[in-house]
Amino acid sequence: MKKQLLMIGLMAVGTFGLISCNNDENDEMPKASVTVKARTIANDSQPDENARLISGANIISAEASIANLSIQGGSESSDSTQVPIKQGSSFTLGLVQSALPLSKTLETVTLDQGTYSKISLQFQSDDSLMDGDAMFEKTLQIHGNVNEQLLTIYTDNEEILSAMAEGGSLNIEGNQELYLNFDLNRLLENVDLTLAVDGNSNGTIEIEPNNLDGNRDIYLTIIGNLENALSISTD
Repeated sequence: MKKQLLMIGLMAVGTFGLISCNNDENDEMPKASVTVKARTIANDSQPDENARLISGANIISAEASIANLSIQGGSESSDSTQVPIKQGSSFTLGLVQSALPLSKTLETVTLDQGTYSKISLQFQSDDSLMDGDAMFEKTLQIHGNVNEQLLTIYTDNEEILSAMAEGGSLNIEGNQELYLNFDLNRLLENVDLTLAVDGNSNGTIEIEPNNLDGNRDIYLTIIGNLENALSISTD
């Protein structure tokens, strides 16, 4: 009789443990596989095969140096979630090449399904580049032409910025793509590049942090637009 009672007790404990394990498994948040892509938005006011006219200038090429990307949750289920996307040393991301906006897959990450509010990233120069490289000690560079002269816009500004979700938050479910958008129209908003000058008469109109050509006001407006030019979306 004692043996029967002991066996019944052990079976009860085992059954309880099994139920408990199953409940733990059922409580686990469903996952989503998300492919994160960077893409450039550059709406041309005057389409041309060899240039992209934005704010009065033909934009031929653009690139950025970024690092330490992570996505952050924005709901009860994911508000404490911060998932690394691409961490470590900075890398150069092409934005425009031969007047064409570019797109690049950055990483595929596994997330808890739920809502997410932003991707944080750091504009950071690439320390591995040598003097003479086009992006040496720069975090953003744009080349083009305006007023029949060469145009260069660049910054060495290093800061952490947030690319916010359009509409406040995005619902992530299942397998899908997530876009980190770089909008050049927003970057050059309230800027008239035809007013930029070649103050030192070297043949290139330069808009940069050292004010070599006297275009400081334009430079500060562009830098002020930088975070607003970033966003995330699922389409």
